[in-house]
Amino acid sequence: MTLRTPLLLLLIVSCIALAAPAAAQETTNQTTSTNVSAPAGAPSNVELVVDENVVVTDYHYADGQLVIDFWSDEYTVVSIAPKVDSGSDAGTMQFRAAVVDADTTTTVRVPSSGGVTLWTKQSIEQQRFHYLRKPNTFLISGPWSGADVRNASLGSALGVVIAVLYEAVSAKVGAAQRGERLA
Repeated sequence: MTLRTPLLLLLIVSCIALAAPAAAQETTNQTTSTNVSAPAGAPSNVELVVDENVVVTDYHYADGQLVIDFWSDEYTVVSIAPKVDSGSDAGTMQFRAAVVDADTTTTVRVPSSGGVTLWTKQSIEQQRFHYLRKPNTFLISGPWSGADVRNASLGSALGVVIAVLYEAVSAKVGAAQRGERLA
């Protein structure tokens, strides 16, 4: 049994021992219940219930605009404000009012770099605003916390340390064939 086999076994055991606690962490996303259900007769593909009469059935981002499909069981007005620039400490927010017809899907296009906030008269009376964020297209998406960043950096550092130690031991034992010159 060469020195390489115990070193490889030690490497595998340490990787499993360090990865198990990270895999066992439980991620919880806490959301608050709005206690509002979709209106009777609403489509089955409801993304967001705005109030007792209005729902968002679909939304997507295209050509610099957030495209939102609303459905309502009565004629109503939905106010929509694009995401505010996060670099400003104070400023003015522009919004627009969209008229949603009864028992039909109304499509609204809002120029926005990241998302919108929306509300109706009824939702304001219930002291609720709603928001839609620009859907991200990352292969792996967040939200990431500080613990996730810490764990990723520790894992990366551990990988570098193990690789350096492996190369050092291989060079010391003479198992490495690199760097030899043939005459």
